[in-house]
Amino acid sequence: MKLFPDFDTKKRFMKTGLPIILGIAWSPIIWMAVIATLGQGVFSLTGSWFIAQLITVVVVVVVISLLLRLFMRIGSKFYSESR
Repeated sequence: MKLFPDFDTKKRFMKTGLPIILGIAWSPIIWMAVIATLGQGVFSLTGSWFIAQLITVVVVVVVISLLLRLFMRIGSKFYSESR
């Protein structure tokens, strides 16, 4: 049983689905890096871990979206239609 019936389906998945999977996979790693660097400072400013976690979620979503845009831009150069 093949996962992709033809090459075009595989290529479309690699362009659209793979960056999303990459973002999901890297989210916990970026979460740990952000909470380790900003968590204590945000907690001391706000006095609430809940607010610190909310700010961390926003920062992680922004960083993941920027990285995905970067990876999609780099990937489009390698998988362009001109080749």
